[in-house]
Amino acid sequence: MTTTDTFRQSLMEAGLDRVASQLTDALEPSVSIQTAPLADYAIPVGASKFGGQPDVPVDFEWPLWNGAPLSFLGQINLANITQYACTAALPPTGLLSFFYDPEQSTWGFDPKDRGSWSVRFTSNSDLQRATFPAGLPDHARYTPCQLTFSDCMTPISSRSDTFRKLKLTDEEFNFYIRLIYSEDSLRHHLFGHPQEIQGEMQLECQLASNGINCGDLEGYDDTRVPMLKPGAADWRLLLQLDSDDNAGWMWGDLGRLYFWITNDSLQSRKFENIWMVLQCG
Repeated sequence: MTTTDTFRQSLMEAGLDRVASQLTDALEPSVSIQTAPLADYAIPVGASKFGGQPDVPVDFEWPLWNGAPLSFLGQINLANITQYACTAALPPTGLLSFFYDPEQSTWGFDPKDRGSWSVRFTSNSDLQRATFPAGLPDHARYTPCQLTFSDCMTPISSRSDTFRKLKLTDEEFNFYIRLIYSEDSLRHHLFGHPQEIQGEMQLECQLASNGINCGDLEGYDDTRVPMLKPGAADWRLLLQLDSDDNAGWMWGDLGRLYFWITNDSLQSRKFENIWMVLQCG
């Protein structure tokens, strides 16, 4: 578990005392998620979990994209995380359930990707365990895992604009990389900083969700960009999912899924407005 004090101490020991205050101030609180495989029948209905079969209300309709079912990624029982201050904007009870295209054919840079993921909020009452739809391929029926949560502070990544503005020397940069990647390589977490693989995503979420294809540089030259760009600051990470052998999933080539939401949508609980990005090496 990363805390402010232990992170500052690690920075000092790593030779980063010149920028230790700035890097420590840039930490953001998050909820770290650890996975452990467990048979689905052993996980209570309504419990937090990754993989397996979702727990849903009686009138649940499995989310489809282009007529095919999405894969179930997992569900978070919000009552399990109310003790963490960074989750205060979430409802105190209920389930947040996450789904994504089983073929991973969308990466979030194209407005047409909308619908290839789904985030559903449901109450905890009258839940039942769903069966997989017949059209869901076996490779997208992920291994059920029980989850444990812990408080954690997430550092900014070396690919963020905030980090680049610090203008670290090559030696300091290498020290920082060794430090932040010396921790557990699995990085599932709610809120906090994303651990980017390719670069910052807030502007991509803002533009793609507003109809601009960001698959190449031409999208960023669109005449609508200056008007939309300020809104990028309103996007925040809701959930980061790493590739994980426990759950039996890999995103691209050892990549990560990032589910983003605007502050306005979070406050109004419009989880249908979430935008997802896949990044890998």
